[in-house]
Amino acid sequence: MLGTVISSLIAKVTSFLDLCLAVVSQMMTLYRTIIAVGIDRMTLIAQYIKSQYVALKLSIEHLVAQLTNQVLSMKLGLMIARHNLGIRGQQLLTTVHQILQRVLNLLKRGR
Repeated sequence: MLGTVISSLIAKVTSFLDLCLAVVSQMMTLYRTIIAVGIDRMTLIAQYIKSQYVALKLSIEHLVAQLTNQVLSMKLGLMIARHNLGIRGQQLLTTVHQILQRVLNLLKRGR
């Protein structure tokens, strides 16, 4: 009777041990799958962030180039405007000087 109980107990322990090993094996497989999927997901996220960063950087560089060109155009426009104003100003000074000379001549004549 004791031998039957002991062999039954050994069979139950062995069966429980096999069940535990199977569950542990399933858990390890699931764990590896979760880690692999997580690593793949993180890799995809990192690649997406990198692509967005590259696109943003290129966009900013393009914008800086456009703004640089606009600033250079504005500087050139200001230089041309200053040059034209300088010429007009010189013409006005000459005209004013000529008018003053005529007025002085007329004053000297007594008119």
